[in-house]
Amino acid sequence: MKGIQTGDIRNFVLVSHHGAGKTSLAEAMLFQARATSRLGRITEGNTMLDYGPDEIQRQLTVSLGLAQFDWAGRRMNLLDTPGYADFVGDFHSGLRVADAAVLLLRASATLDVGTEGFWDLVRARKMPAVIVVNMMDKEHADFAGAVRAAREQLDVRAIPVQLPIGAAEGFRGVVDLIEAKAYVYSATGMEAKGQAQEVPPDLQAAFEHARAALVEEAATGDEQLMERFLESERLEPAEIRKGLAERVSAGELCPVFCCSAFQNVGVRELLDALVEILPPPHLGPPQPAPGGNGPLAALAHEASAPIAALVFKTVSEHHVGDLSLFRVYDGTVETGKEVQNTTRGRAEKIGTLYHLVGKERQEAKAIVAGDIGAAVKLRETHTGDTLADKSRPVTLPGVEFPAPALSEAIHASDRGDEEKVANGLARLHEEDPTFGVAVESSTRQTVVRAMGELQLEVMVAKLKRRYGVEVQLTRPKVPYRETIGKKVEHQYRHKKQTGGRGQFGEVHLRLEPLRRGAGFEFLDEIKGGVVPNQYIPAVEKGVREAMEEGVLAGYPVVDLRSALFFGKYHDVDSSEMAFKIAASMCFREAMAMAAPYLLEPIDDVLVRVPEDYMGDVMGDLSAKRGKIQGMDSDGRFQVVRAQVPEAELYKYSTHLRSITQGRGVFSARFSHYERVPPELAERVIAAAKAEREAEARA
Repeated sequence: MKGIQTGDIRNFVLVSHHGAGKTSLAEAMLFQARATSRLGRITEGNTMLDYGPDEIQRQLTVSLGLAQFDWAGRRMNLLDTPGYADFVGDFHSGLRVADAAVLLLRASATLDVGTEGFWDLVRARKMPAVIVVNMMDKEHADFAGAVRAAREQLDVRAIPVQLPIGAAEGFRGVVDLIEAKAYVYSATGMEAKGQAQEVPPDLQAAFEHARAALVEEAATGDEQLMERFLESERLEPAEIRKGLAERVSAGELCPVFCCSAFQNVGVRELLDALVEILPPPHLGPPQPAPGGNGPLAALAHEASAPIAALVFKTVSEHHVGDLSLFRVYDGTVETGKEVQNTTRGRAEKIGTLYHLVGKERQEAKAIVAGDIGAAVKLRETHTGDTLADKSRPVTLPGVEFPAPALSEAIHASDRGDEEKVANGLARLHEEDPTFGVAVESSTRQTVVRAMGELQLEVMVAKLKRRYGVEVQLTRPKVPYRETIGKKVEHQYRHKKQTGGRGQFGEVHLRLEPLRRGAGFEFLDEIKGGVVPNQYIPAVEKGVREAMEEGVLAGYPVVDLRSALFFGKYHDVDSSEMAFKIAASMCFREAMAMAAPYLLEPIDDVLVRVPEDYMGDVMGDLSAKRGKIQGMDSDGRFQVVRAQVPEAELYKYSTHLRSITQGRGVFSARFSHYERVPPELAERVIAAAKAEREAEARA
């Protein structure tokens, strides 16, 4: 669309649980808009949006898809989000830059498991939304039941704007309550086209009742419309659309539509309604005020203003190359433009710009305020960064990603591939920031963190396909720590004579426990120069090195004070090395005498579940040695606060979904260390001993 204006843009995100038909609806919309010449099918692997190998193989959306097309004089920017909880990061990315949500429901009287969670995220952003009851051609389709479920389970003011003509195999069109017309389809798929007709007689009563309710709702938010309605109980179609648009923008109402995306029935009528009801960028949800080095000022979506844009997604696929997807909130982004990455304080130069239709690119000269575009991967810019004009270096709030819920240790199957694996993991994190990588020094393991097992499976497949490396995932070792239980004093003399200059150093150390979390303190209590000053740093270094591996299971030692209070030296044979060795050996022997014991990491855990599952969750947490800290109400959900040993949380996300039928979510964050129960400590120590013996034999 040439000469696009900000007010002509509609940015909307498709939202639903996996399997409700988001990608099929997007394909039908693209076909209707002539953005593609065929009606892509997920089962055939030829859709415009689910084009990645993992998406084709698994027949589900893994990554955020962007489809930009024109309809009725409007630029439609459709964001197709994953509906599987493991890929919720891209859902957050799409939600961050959309102005409205299109919530898809299956045409049944019950909601899919993940729908409530996705809807809560939409509502938390106060985002305008409409509902589409999809799959009206399926067996047991029940439009009224779906509307009722939305009202009761999502607590939303849902008002039908359409009624279905028939259901299941008999679904053949929709009744438009605004225009008072029926659109009947004699064919489906690529040949589908609705013919405008009078409302069928058997639907006349339902039509009149539903239209009266719709007109009243449309008039409620506008005083002038309400006056007209009270006078005549009638409104013109344009007035109804105006009233609906105002209430949708205010987040007060959710119009409900119906269709069969797979059969391409009702999709054209849905598009006609969306361009009228969805808000343009400047009427979308309120944007947080930008900060950074510039003034706190609201962004007005002015094409002539200084640039302010947010990078919300990084795409890295071999067949399309690396792209940075961004939404412009102010100004106009042009090829060759110099901008500032205010998040990182780096300069960037905009390269080639594109509009995207799934995997296909359409080169663009400029991206105006309110629009979405893609640029060839920017050197210094990552997901969540702000690009701004140097004259107004504002920083926009980035994308708020949830914390990963699952951890696995990862290592290359073949020696020598470690660098390839590390590079691959870094690139995968760039694409999906909910996928994290960290090196745990105490266990000498690389640990990957993800939202769930399916996300990890996809990441492993990408490593093999893109970077030619195979990896193995194993249960990560728990980063235990060791400490002491009582105060001791000990001495050690290191003496070695091999002819010529020897080695001599004697240290007397006192160890005493500190409060949990205090770390380590070293005290120099030498008097009278019995240990020369130049050797004291070597003593501390020897102690610190010894603390890297404790005496019980080889874990780092924490929370103690070590004092050097006496020692001896030799004028010729003493050296820094001799005192470092003496200190290290003295510490090890002293620690063994100081009632050493193991510490384990404890996490603060928040579990959010429907109230019906609260008892099961609390009992399960207690069985995992968790300590319940309290409960809070969150709408229809309860949030259980607990402290749980990290050792008990392996694959807890999968377990929680099982015991809550997929409705429970949790987050965990390290809190502190506590003493390991004696019987468990014995098993940990025995396992560490066996591992050391196995390594020695190897």
